[in-house]
Amino acid sequence: MVFGGPAFDPKKIPDLAGKVILITGANGGLGYESLLHLAPHNPAKIYLCARSQAKYDAAMKGITAAVPNAASMVKYLELDLTSLASVKSAAQTFLNENSRLDILMNNAGIMATPAALTKDGYEIQFGTNHMGHFLLTKLLLPTLQSTASATPDADVRIINLTSDGHSLAPRNAGFVPDAVRTDMQDYSTWTRYGQSKLANILFTRELARRHPDITSVAIHPGGVATNLANSFTDSHRFLSLLLVPVLKAMTAKPSVGALNQTWACVAPVQGRKVVGGGSEKEIKSGGYYVPVAKPDVGSKFANDAELARKLWEWSEEDLERQGY
Repeated sequence: MVFGGPAFDPKKIPDLAGKVILITGANGGLGYESLLHLAPHNPAKIYLCARSQAKYDAAMKGITAAVPNAASMVKYLELDLTSLASVKSAAQTFLNENSRLDILMNNAGIMATPAALTKDGYEIQFGTNHMGHFLLTKLLLPTLQSTASATPDADVRIINLTSDGHSLAPRNAGFVPDAVRTDMQDYSTWTRYGQSKLANILFTRELARRHPDITSVAIHPGGVATNLANSFTDSHRFLSLLLVPVLKAMTAKPSVGALNQTWACVAPVQGRKVVGGGSEKEIKSGGYYVPVAKPDVGSKFANDAELARKLWEWSEEDLERQGY
């Protein structure tokens, strides 16, 4: 992905005083870099979600070196998206400590993993990339909504990380509900990945429809040199020897890759009295954006309103079946 679109300068992000931010997968990669872009602008708190205290501690060494006052601002929140119980516990911990949430960045994800199941029996990529974030968002929605209604100029956002890989979802359906509670080993790893990334866009579309008081957007970060592809390279070592040097030459540094999702946190909102900063380009709730700040149509399935409704209802019903 060649980075283009309007210029965005994270140094020109407006004052974020009082805002509470939660970023999943913020101990590394794009989430970490997004945190570094946002932290210098005075938010009240940023919750760094990671799977362990050790990952948080390691991340904080770099964060405090870059942003000296981050130690009082950045909070640890244990979160394992492969476990619904962990998601529920993380949400409850957050709610016990906060009465507001201004920005929820559903950033964490996995890509091109071997066939496997989450702890709750979902195909590993769908369960991690969609179901974990769906439950987290569901549990935090009342607080997001109350924050949105607190003042006339409230600015509450949900940023869902997706990928142009959503176009690799199953060709005949996009979403295969009868299969996602298996490891889907008869599907290629990229088809499974595509389904999970399509789910991120469909979830965003339906969030925007059901909750117009919140700005919800889906973001493709572009080709970025993170550790997201480690699973693929570990499983295909010979092929990776040929491909990795080429891919590295085509990818951006994580600090650049995080610009699109950071822009989405602060851009002026179309149709609302939200000023934003760092870019004059407006953002529209329900939109899908490629780097940087460029609206994109996405695949046929990504624009299927009925499929978005179907995915939402299936996700809610399956969580309720398990007591969530």
